[in-house]
Amino acid sequence: MVSGCFAASGMGNLVFIENNMGQYKYINILKENLKISAQALGIQNTVKLSQRYSPKCSIMAAVPLSKVIKTPPYSPDLNLIENVWHELEKRTRKHDISSKEQLKAVLTEEWNKF
Repeated sequence: MVSGCFAASGMGNLVFIENNMGQYKYINILKENLKISAQALGIQNTVKLSQRYSPKCSIMAAVPLSKVIKTPPYSPDLNLIENVWHELEKRTRKHDISSKEQLKAVLTEEWNKF
């Protein structure tokens, strides 16, 4: 699994998630990686968090970062990251990948091209 974020000013960090995603791992991603990405993108004071519900990762957590944007469940039109994930998948499938390390490298390369 991967986690990522973006803003009008660019792409944030792409984070690779090993094993299962638990609430503490999720909170750490938000606290650390989202914070670093927001600072790098120059939006640290205006972050609004839009979370998607995923049947694979149904974690509820109290996140004291900023305002959370509430959207209807399963609403890809309102959740812009879904469009990014779709495009990343399309670009990644064009590569001949034979290992987990190669997949990570390709995902990172394609993510950085956005």
